[in-house]
Amino acid sequence: MCNLDHFRHLNQAVIGLDSRGYSLESGEMIEAYMRRNMFGIQPELKIYRIFQSDFLDADIQHNRITLPAASAGFWMDPLENPLANVAGVDEVTGSYIDYGSLVRPFHALCWTLREMASASDWSSFSHGKPATRITTSAGKLMRRLFNRDDSSYMHRTWLVEVEYAKEDRIKALQNPTEALSRMESTGALLALSAATVRSSFSDESEVRLLYDTSLLPRPSGVTLDESKGLVHIPFDWNDFIENSEHASPS
Repeated sequence: MCNLDHFRHLNQAVIGLDSRGYSLESGEMIEAYMRRNMFGIQPELKIYRIFQSDFLDADIQHNRITLPAASAGFWMDPLENPLANVAGVDEVTGSYIDYGSLVRPFHALCWTLREMASASDWSSFSHGKPATRITTSAGKLMRRLFNRDDSSYMHRTWLVEVEYAKEDRIKALQNPTEALSRMESTGALLALSAATVRSSFSDESEVRLLYDTSLLPRPSGVTLDESKGLVHIPFDWNDFIENSEHASPS
C-alpha cells in the first residue's frame, strides 16, 4: 500500500468519528487525524536523527523544536520541494499564478529509520561540530505537535516516509498541471510532493516531518525567523529522547 492509499484508508476513521458527532478537539479525533497524517507510519516506529549538539541543547533549554524551510537553498538541492518554484498563467484572465506559494511555507525535519549511524552520517549532519544522535518514536514526535488549540492542526503537520525518485520523474512534477492536480482540501498531496527526494539519497531511509506555517492563525508560541528560514515550535522534551549518542569532531 502506497502513502496515498494509507492516507485514504485512515481518513475513513476520521469520517467515521465525524459522523458520530466527535468534535475536532476530542482526543479521539486528534488521534485519528494524527494517524491519518502519518500515512501508515506506526506510532511505535523508532526514528533517529543527528543534531548539532548546540542547536539541540538550545531547543531543549527553550522548550521548542526548530525546523528549517523545505527549500532548495537551505537543503542545497535544486530538486528539493519540487513544486516550490512552479508558476503559470490563468488561461481565462491571463494573470500570473504562483503555485509554489502552496508549498514554500513548508518547513521540514528529516529522521532516519536506520538503527545504526554510519561514519558518513556523523560527518554529513554534524558539519564538523559536536553532535548528538537521538532515538524516539514517530508517535511521540507527532503527538507533541498536534495541538488541540490549533484550529488547523489536521492540515498543518505531517510525517511522511520519503519517496525516492529519479531526477527526471521529480522534474516532471515541476509544472502547473501537476500543481493543480494536487490542490485538494486535505493538503495531503502537497505534503507528499514535499517528501519526494532524489533516489541518490535513498540510503538515508528517511521519514520527513513537515510543518505548514501558512495556515493562520498559527498556534500560540510559534515564531518564524524568516531571515534564517526557521520556525520555532513549542515542544515538550520530557521523556521524548529514548536514547542518545554523542560525537565530537576528530
